[in-house]
Amino acid sequence: MLLGLKALLVLGLVPLLHATRKDNAVSLKLGQGSRLKGQTVRLILDPSVQPQTASTSASNIANMSLSPWTYRDSCVESRLPRRISHAQCLTSGCLSLQGGGEDAALEAKPIYYQVLVLHRVPRKRRSKKAGRMRKNQYNFRLGTEVISVGCTCVRPGVVPQQ
Repeated sequence: MLLGLKALLVLGLVPLLHATRKDNAVSLKLGQGSRLKGQTVRLILDPSVQPQTASTSASNIANMSLSPWTYRDSCVESRLPRRISHAQCLTSGCLSLQGGGEDAALEAKPIYYQVLVLHRVPRKRRSKKAGRMRKNQYNFRLGTEVISVGCTCVRPGVVPQQ
């Protein structure tokens, strides 16, 4: 059951993994918190799976929002996906519906989302013959990262003075 759940969680990364491997198979080593810790699971990736794109692009939504944002990229070579975009709010307040600038009664705050990532870690080498070089091999460790996906308008938090 737990193995099936972990496999379903990784399915969101399948299109990204597909682009990284030619043989359409990836081995994952399950990490801490798993009853199957240390075991390797082989995923067979389906090349027919394509990411679905929304009809409205993310940049159009960001520009139409009352709390507009832009994206900045974070690149980590040992992570899959290597590039993750993070939203950054452009204003501290929210834009007024009347078009007169920022509304001080509201604040622009980022919206956070937890995503699954794979971290590539070198596999421990076990050399049978000292003079023979082995090809670098890696395991993938399943992890999560919290990213900002957009911005929204909220009422400012008021801390009462005592």
